[in-house]
Amino acid sequence: MDYSRTHSAFLTLQELAQKSVDDAVIKLKKADDKYHNAQQQLNELRDYYLEYQQRLHYSLTKGLKSGDLTNLHAFIGTLEKSISLQQQQLLSLSIKQKQATQHLFQCQKKLNGYKTLLEKKHLILLEQQNRLQQKLTDEFAQQQSVRRTMYES
Repeated sequence: MDYSRTHSAFLTLQELAQKSVDDAVIKLKKADDKYHNAQQQLNELRDYYLEYQQRLHYSLTKGLKSGDLTNLHAFIGTLEKSISLQQQQLLSLSIKQKQATQHLFQCQKKLNGYKTLLEKKHLILLEQQNRLQQKLTDEFAQQQSVRRTMYES
């Protein structure tokens, strides 16, 4: 039957679309995890930066050897560079996260389209079956009516 083959093909497409959605959800979860981990690392770097800024300020008020001052400035400079790099990484991960979200929406839209097509095909088949059943019922009723009139005459 042609309907069976078409239906089977649409079911296969729906299954593949569902797999794409499942894969997209996993990718989005990974992208979210990477983003949140990078955000946490950035927060830790900022905390270290503030801590060492406070140490520098405290040490300057207490007195500090020039070698220690140079080391603190160098370390703070390294923290500033690390913060800048981490911010760039966070921006990159944010873009990847948005792309993963868009990909998921596209996959979900495709899946919904196949589901809708399958539902419409199913409704069309039900309507055809109902019309056929009604036709058979009408024919049966007509035959019964003809038989009754033949027996009554």
